[in-house]
Amino acid sequence: MTKKYTNTFSAIHWIHAAILAFILIGATLALPDLPAKGGDLSPYKGHMILGFIATAITLIRLSMLRKQPELEPLDMGAFRETIVRWNHRLIYLFLLIVGISGMATAKSTNLGQVLIFGKDPSVYGGPDGITATLGLVHSTSSYILMALIAMHVAGTILYMIKSKENILKRVGFGKGE
Repeated sequence: MTKKYTNTFSAIHWIHAAILAFILIGATLALPDLPAKGGDLSPYKGHMILGFIATAITLIRLSMLRKQPELEPLDMGAFRETIVRWNHRLIYLFLLIVGISGMATAKSTNLGQVLIFGKDPSVYGGPDGITATLGLVHSTSSYILMALIAMHVAGTILYMIKSKENILKRVGFGKGE
């Protein structure tokens, strides 16, 4: 067992965290609901591109996770260990739900065709029909994901305060101790 993840996995973790913070906070504060036909679609271009990148990174991290060395267990009770394990699993699950529902929403409205591939904005379908359901799944899952990430960050900070152990070293750089 080792004390830290590989440097590559750690780098991807922090890049992923930065992209997710930008997407989730930015979308919550700056992006309105999908506009009706004829509305301004431009605020969604960066969100769509970063969302696709974040989903791709999620898949990369999931494939890399199986190849990571097993870390030394943290000094915590079985119940808390179960909460930590399920928090991580749910974060990955909701990352995929958010990403897939976002791509499905963009596909069903032709938003990606307009913003990424430069098609005529008249092909944009607007937030009608099944898109409203997909949009609801996307936004609700995003809020759940934010809560899970907040729980992850808070749990890390509380563990470090209680144990006086810097567990951020597990996703740090350099050689494991």
